Amino acid sequence: MAQQEKHLTEEADIGSGEKSPGQHDVERDEQALGQDGNAAPGKILQSGTHLARIVAVALPDGTFEAQVYVRLTREPEVAETYIPAGTFPTEREAWEAAEERARRAFSEHEF
Repeated sequence: MAQQEKHLTEEADIGSGEKSPGQHDVERDEQALGQDGNAAPGKILQSGTHLARIVAVALPDGTFEAQVYVRLTREPEVAETYIPAGTFPTEREAWEAAEERARRAFSEHEF
C-alpha cells in the first residue's frame, strides 16, 4: 500500500483524526476551565459553544485596559472577536469590567 503524501501546510487533513494547531489551542483553553465553567478569575469563561478570554492590560499611564476576546470553542484563536471593554484606574476594576463585558457578549450573541 502506497504511503500518502503530507500536505505542505500544518493543517490536519479533514477526516484524518489529526488535530490542527488551532484545535490544540482550543483544547488547552477548555482544559483550563474549572468544573463550574469558569477558570481562575479573569482568564477564560465559557457559555455553551463559546469561549471568552478576558485580559486586563497595564497601560503606560498607570491605568488598565479591559479586553475581551470571544470565539467558538471549535475555532482557533485567530478567529476571536475582539471587544474593548474600557480603561479603568485599577486592575481589579478592569478585570471586573472585562468579565461583565464577556457575559454581556454571551447573552447578546456578539460574536
